[in-house]
Amino acid sequence: MKIRDSGMPDEDYWESLFDVPLILARLGIDESMGDVAELGCGYGTFSIPIAMGIQGKLFTFDVDPEMLDRTRQRAVGLPIDCQLRDIMETGFGVQADAALLFNILHCDRPVKLLRHAAAAAPMVLVIHWRHDKTPRGPDLAIRPRPEQIIAWAAEAGLQARPVIDLPPWHYGLRLTREI
Repeated sequence: MKIRDSGMPDEDYWESLFDVPLILARLGIDESMGDVAELGCGYGTFSIPIAMGIQGKLFTFDVDPEMLDRTRQRAVGLPIDCQLRDIMETGFGVQADAALLFNILHCDRPVKLLRHAAAAAPMVLVIHWRHDKTPRGPDLAIRPRPEQIIAWAAEAGLQARPVIDLPPWHYGLRLTREI
């Protein structure tokens, strides 16, 4: 299922919107991680550096075959498993150290998506567009604020750590399964 108010701009423009090394460092995505599951590979903007920086394999899922093809083109020789999968219907289908939900929790059923992510990994890492004027991102009417994601996470059995600043346009959250 395509997420509401989604759509990808030109690849070069898209990639100019993120400080990927900063985001990965602040979220703690590094060589200490084994397998990682990512929902929505897009052009591979995050997929490629993540696969290069972790010990294990990156499982990346998308509902758009063109995005998977582009990521595969860029991922030659990297430990990336690109799969066409509707996570909302089937779950992730893998076990990993972390599940990544980047710019996607403006979906219709965010708690269900967070539950799927929590079933796949003990840690769920989230980034989303700030709730103010940004060059991209979903309409502000459906764009979640950090406190909304924290509330959804609690419903899904996840506990949030403090909000992480990810300039210039994003914030992040590190969510862990409650014990």
